[in-house]
Amino acid sequence: MILPKFLLTNSRWNIANLCTFSRILVTPIFLVLIFRPELWAKWTAGILFAWGGLSDYFDGYFARKYNLRTDFGTLMDPLADKVLFVSVFLAFVQLQLVPAWMVVVILARESLITWFRQVAQNRNVVIAASRAGKHKTVSQIVAISVILAILCVRATVEQYQGNWDLVIAKLGTTGDWINYFVWYGPYWLMFYATAMSILSGLDFFFRNRKILMGIK
Repeated sequence: MILPKFLLTNSRWNIANLCTFSRILVTPIFLVLIFRPELWAKWTAGILFAWGGLSDYFDGYFARKYNLRTDFGTLMDPLADKVLFVSVFLAFVQLQLVPAWMVVVILARESLITWFRQVAQNRNVVIAASRAGKHKTVSQIVAISVILAILCVRATVEQYQGNWDLVIAKLGTTGDWINYFVWYGPYWLMFYATAMSILSGLDFFFRNRKILMGIK
């Protein structure tokens, strides 16, 4: 890929930081569209979240490939992730797709670890991402992606085939399994993501307990 030179410098607006900033930019657009009833709005919201996930990969890829390291990127990368994910989770609560308590647990975990990382950074201690933390992020991406896919598929069926329950009833036993997944899949996927948030948080504080014990 051939990119303009000004995008490959260690400036605030290099290609890696632009990918990061795009996640923040698409978040309010996602929030507007996800609550609209139109089919195109649901699919567009899903595509915007997909870009958010891809941009998280691309900003890391470009940063490593072209050695694009800036204080702005270090600050904004985790912030952009949190802004996007938290916004999506709160939208799901408002749409009554997931229980509020799960989102509260996830938000509490993220807030505590963000605070702890800031304290460590003030002491010039860099805390690398752990495997458990990456697993937590993947579980959240999977949960959000599946829930958005269910929303889009339901909206599509109701747009072109009519009432969802009537369409599913025509499928017999297969329809029963599909309906079970549609109604209960989001809960269990979010339950797993919430469990991973708790476990990865406990792992994080245990691995960094010496720093924690030194905080006054």
